Amino acid sequence: MRPNVFKVAISLIIVLGVITILFLFLYPFPKKVDLVSPAVSFYENDPSSLKQTSIRITGTLNRPLFQQHVFKGAVTIDDLEFTKVNETLDTYVLDKYNGINMGNLVYHKPSKPGEFVTLSMIWFDDSFEHINIVSDWGQDKKKKFFIVSASSYEQAIDIQKKMREKYGSTFVPQE
Repeated sequence: MRPNVFKVAISLIIVLGVITILFLFLYPFPKKVDLVSPAVSFYENDPSSLKQTSIRITGTLNRPLFQQHVFKGAVTIDDLEFTKVNETLDTYVLDKYNGINMGNLVYHKPSKPGEFVTLSMIWFDDSFEHINIVSDWGQDKKKKFFIVSASSYEQAIDIQKKMREKYGSTFVPQE
C-alpha cells in the first residue's frame, strides 16, 4: 500500500513542477519599455507631407492574467511639442490580435488631469518595434495624420501593410 502512495506523490510533484515551469516560461510578466525609434509623420496618401521625427516610449506594459493589458508611461514625439509638455494617460489595450495591440493615446495637462489635450489611436506590436499612430494632430484636420516608426515613406507604408495583414480590417489606414 505504501509504494502506491509514494508513486502518486512523486507523480503529483512532477506534474506540478512541469506546470510551474511552463507558467514561468510562458507568462508574459510586465515589460519595461525604454526606447527611441526613428519615425516619420505624414498625411494619408501624401508622400510630399513627410517629415522625419522620432518616438520616445518609456514605461511599463502590464499584462496581467485574464485582465486588460495596459501601458503606463509616456509617449513623446519630437516634432510635437504638446507631447513633451503634457502627460500621457494610461493606454489600455482595447484589442489585440496576432501580436498587434490597439489602444487610445490620450494626452492631458498635468496641472488639470481632467482636461484632455488630444486623443488618437495607437497600434503597436509586443516589442514596440512597429508603431502606428493615427490622429488629427496635423494642420489639415480633414486628413488623417500618421506617425509611423520608420525611416521613409515607403517603409512606413510597408509597416502599415504588414501590421494590417496581422491585425485585420479595422486597422487604420484600411488600404
